[in-house]
Amino acid sequence: MRLRRERGAGWRIAVGDRQTMTMALWLRDASGMSPDLDPEIPPLDPPVEVDKRLAALAGPRATAQWTGLWLGLWEGRLEDWFALKTFGPPGFELLVRSPELKKLVEAGFLEAARWSADFRLMASRGSGAPTSASREPAAVVRQLESELGRQAREFELDITVLPVAGRMFWPLADGGLAVSGNLLRDASAFRALLYDVLAPVV
Repeated sequence: MRLRRERGAGWRIAVGDRQTMTMALWLRDASGMSPDLDPEIPPLDPPVEVDKRLAALAGPRATAQWTGLWLGLWEGRLEDWFALKTFGPPGFELLVRSPELKKLVEAGFLEAARWSADFRLMASRGSGAPTSASREPAAVVRQLESELGRQAREFELDITVLPVAGRMFWPLADGGLAVSGNLLRDASAFRALLYDVLAPVV
Protein backbone atom coordinates (compact mmCIF):
# COMPACT_ATOMS: atom_id res chain seq x y z
CA MET A 1 0.00 0.00 0.00
CA ARG A 2 1.29 3.44 -0.85
CA LEU A 3 0.80 5.96 1.95
CA ARG A 4 1.81 8.80 -0.30
CA ARG A 5 2.87 9.22 -3.92
CA GLU A 6 4.45 12.45 -5.15
CA ARG A 7 5.21 13.30 -8.76
CA GLY A 8 6.94 16.12 -10.54
CA ALA A 9 8.31 16.79 -13.99
CA GLY A 10 10.14 13.51 -14.60
CA TRP A 11 10.42 12.34 -11.00
CA ARG A 12 8.38 10.10 -8.71
CA ILE A 13 8.63 9.32 -5.00
CA ALA A 14 6.39 6.74 -3.32
CA VAL A 15 6.17 6.10 0.43
CA GLY A 16 4.46 2.94 1.63
CA ASP A 17 4.77 -0.49 3.16
CA ARG A 18 5.31 -3.96 1.77
CA GLN A 19 2.73 -6.22 3.34
CA THR A 20 4.70 -9.44 2.98
CA MET A 21 7.66 -7.85 4.79
CA THR A 22 5.41 -6.72 7.64
CA MET A 23 3.85 -10.17 7.93
CA ALA A 24 7.25 -11.87 7.83
CA LEU A 25 8.47 -9.64 10.67
CA TRP A 26 5.35 -10.42 12.68
CA LEU A 27 5.96 -14.14 12.24
CA ARG A 28 9.59 -13.70 13.29
CA ASP A 29 8.67 -11.84 16.48
CA ALA A 30 5.59 -13.88 17.37
CA SER A 31 7.55 -17.13 17.06
CA GLY A 32 10.57 -15.82 18.98
CA MET A 33 12.97 -16.39 16.07
CA SER A 34 16.42 -14.80 16.22
CA PRO A 35 17.65 -14.96 12.62
CA ASP A 36 21.14 -13.70 11.83
CA LEU A 37 20.45 -10.76 9.52
CA ASP A 38 22.76 -8.21 7.97
CA PRO A 39 21.55 -5.57 8.38
CA GLU A 40 19.84 -6.40 11.64
CA ILE A 41 16.16 -5.46 11.68
CA PRO A 42 14.75 -4.37 15.07
CA PRO A 43 11.60 -5.88 16.58
CA LEU A 44 8.18 -4.60 15.64
CA ASP A 45 6.79 -1.48 17.27
CA PRO A 46 4.35 -1.90 18.92
CA PRO A 47 5.98 -5.12 20.13
CA VAL A 48 4.45 -8.54 19.61
CA GLU A 49 4.33 -11.15 22.35
CA VAL A 50 5.78 -14.59 21.64
CA ASP A 51 3.09 -17.18 20.90
CA LYS A 52 4.08 -20.54 22.40
CA ARG A 53 2.22 -22.35 19.63
CA LEU A 54 4.32 -20.62 16.96
CA ALA A 55 7.53 -20.84 18.99
CA ALA A 56 7.20 -24.63 18.96
CA LEU A 57 7.41 -24.49 15.15
CA ALA A 58 10.33 -22.06 14.97
CA GLY A 59 13.25 -24.47 14.95
CA PRO A 60 16.60 -23.92 13.21
CA ARG A 61 15.32 -25.06 9.81
CA ALA A 62 12.28 -22.80 9.95
CA THR A 63 14.54 -19.92 10.99
CA ALA A 64 16.94 -20.59 8.10
CA GLN A 65 14.03 -20.76 5.67
CA TRP A 66 12.58 -17.53 7.08
CA THR A 67 15.97 -15.88 6.53
CA GLY A 68 15.94 -16.99 2.89
CA LEU A 69 12.46 -15.55 2.43
CA TRP A 70 13.45 -12.28 4.06
CA LEU A 71 16.56 -11.90 1.92
CA GLY A 72 14.49 -12.49 -1.21
CA LEU A 73 12.16 -9.67 -0.16
CA TRP A 74 14.93 -7.39 1.10
CA GLU A 75 17.14 -7.76 -1.97
CA GLY A 76 14.24 -7.29 -4.38
CA ARG A 77 14.36 -10.80 -5.84
CA LEU A 78 10.77 -11.33 -4.68
CA GLU A 79 8.31 -8.68 -5.78
CA ASP A 80 5.81 -7.91 -3.02
CA TRP A 81 2.75 -8.45 -5.21
CA PHE A 82 3.99 -11.92 -6.23
CA ALA A 83 5.10 -12.87 -2.73
CA LEU A 84 1.78 -11.78 -1.24
CA LYS A 85 -0.17 -13.74 -3.85
CA THR A 86 1.74 -16.97 -3.20
CA PHE A 87 2.68 -16.59 0.49
CA GLY A 88 -0.69 -17.49 1.97
CA PRO A 89 -3.74 -19.67 1.50
CA PRO A 90 -4.97 -21.68 -0.12
CA GLY A 91 -1.73 -23.25 -1.30
CA PHE A 92 1.15 -21.34 0.31
CA GLU A 93 2.96 -22.01 -2.98
CA LEU A 94 5.88 -19.73 -2.19
CA LEU A 95 6.83 -22.01 0.70
CA VAL A 96 6.61 -25.41 -1.01
CA ARG A 97 10.39 -25.84 -0.75
CA SER A 98 10.42 -24.54 2.85
CA PRO A 99 8.29 -27.14 4.66
CA GLU A 100 9.18 -26.10 8.22
CA LEU A 101 8.47 -22.44 7.52
CA LYS A 102 5.29 -23.41 5.70
CA LYS A 103 3.94 -25.04 8.86
CA LEU A 104 4.76 -21.91 10.85
CA VAL A 105 3.15 -19.58 8.31
CA GLU A 106 0.04 -21.77 8.09
CA ALA A 107 -0.31 -21.59 11.88
CA GLY A 108 0.22 -17.83 12.14
CA PHE A 109 -0.98 -16.45 8.82
CA LEU A 110 -4.32 -15.04 9.99
CA GLU A 111 -2.79 -13.24 12.97
CA ALA A 112 0.05 -11.89 10.81
CA ALA A 113 -2.43 -10.63 8.21
CA ARG A 114 -4.56 -9.03 10.93
CA TRP A 115 -1.56 -7.23 12.48
CA SER A 116 -0.45 -6.01 9.06
CA ALA A 117 -3.96 -4.77 8.26
CA ASP A 118 -4.14 -2.92 11.59
CA PHE A 119 -0.81 -1.21 10.83
CA ARG A 120 -2.10 -0.16 7.42
CA LEU A 121 -5.32 1.18 8.95
CA MET A 122 -3.35 3.26 11.46
CA ALA A 123 -1.08 4.49 8.69
CA SER A 124 -3.97 5.52 6.47
CA ARG A 125 -5.48 7.46 9.39
CA GLY A 126 -2.17 9.15 10.08
CA SER A 127 -1.32 7.50 13.41
CA GLY A 128 0.89 4.63 12.23
CA ALA A 129 2.97 6.49 9.64
CA PRO A 130 1.62 10.03 9.41
CA THR A 131 0.79 11.44 6.02
CA SER A 132 2.25 14.78 7.16
CA ALA A 133 5.70 13.18 7.30
CA SER A 134 5.19 11.32 4.05
CA ARG A 135 4.69 14.70 2.32
CA GLU A 136 8.29 15.62 3.12
CA PRO A 137 9.82 14.14 -0.09
CA ALA A 138 8.13 16.66 -2.40
CA ALA A 139 9.09 19.51 -0.08
CA VAL A 140 12.73 18.42 -0.14
CA VAL A 141 12.70 18.19 -3.95
CA ARG A 142 11.30 21.72 -4.15
CA GLN A 143 14.00 22.94 -1.74
CA LEU A 144 16.76 21.36 -3.82
CA GLU A 145 15.31 22.74 -7.05
CA SER A 146 15.34 26.20 -5.49
CA GLU A 147 18.94 25.82 -4.32
CA LEU A 148 20.08 24.50 -7.71
CA GLY A 149 18.09 26.99 -9.75
CA ARG A 150 16.64 24.32 -12.03
CA GLN A 151 14.07 21.56 -12.20
CA ALA A 152 14.91 18.13 -10.81
CA ARG A 153 16.33 15.52 -13.15
CA GLU A 154 14.42 12.33 -13.86
CA PHE A 155 14.52 9.86 -10.96
CA GLU A 156 12.34 7.45 -9.02
CA LEU A 157 12.55 6.60 -5.32
CA ASP A 158 10.50 4.03 -3.42
CA ILE A 159 10.53 4.38 0.36
CA THR A 160 9.42 1.29 2.29
CA VAL A 161 8.10 1.83 5.80
CA LEU A 162 8.84 -0.92 8.32
CA PRO A 163 6.90 -0.75 11.62
CA VAL A 164 9.97 -1.49 13.74
CA ALA A 165 11.56 0.03 16.82
CA GLY A 166 14.08 2.86 16.68
CA ARG A 167 14.75 5.65 14.21
CA MET A 168 16.45 3.60 11.52
CA PHE A 169 16.99 3.63 7.78
CA TRP A 170 18.56 1.24 5.28
CA PRO A 171 19.47 1.58 1.58
CA LEU A 172 17.97 -1.20 -0.51
CA ALA A 173 19.62 -3.13 -3.32
CA ASP A 174 17.07 -1.88 -5.86
CA GLY A 175 18.03 1.72 -5.15
CA GLY A 176 15.12 2.30 -2.80
CA LEU A 177 15.15 3.16 0.87
CA ALA A 178 13.66 1.47 3.93
CA VAL A 179 12.83 3.52 7.01
CA SER A 180 11.33 2.68 10.36
CA GLY A 181 7.92 4.10 11.15
CA ASN A 182 9.47 5.96 14.06
CA LEU A 183 11.90 7.75 11.75
CA LEU A 184 9.04 8.65 9.41
CA ARG A 185 7.19 10.16 12.38
CA ASP A 186 10.20 12.35 13.22
CA ALA A 187 9.65 14.95 10.51
CA SER A 188 12.92 16.83 10.99
CA ALA A 189 15.06 13.66 11.00
CA PHE A 190 13.17 12.26 8.00
CA ARG A 191 13.60 15.51 6.09
CA ALA A 192 17.34 15.58 6.84
CA LEU A 193 17.69 12.00 5.60
CA LEU A 194 15.76 12.80 2.43
CA TYR A 195 17.97 15.81 1.74
CA ASP A 196 21.08 13.62 1.90
CA VAL A 197 19.51 10.89 -0.26
CA LEU A 198 17.98 13.19 -2.89
CA ALA A 199 20.76 15.78 -3.24
CA PRO A 200 22.89 13.58 -5.56
CA VAL A 201 19.97 12.61 -7.83
CA VAL A 202 17.99 15.84 -8.08
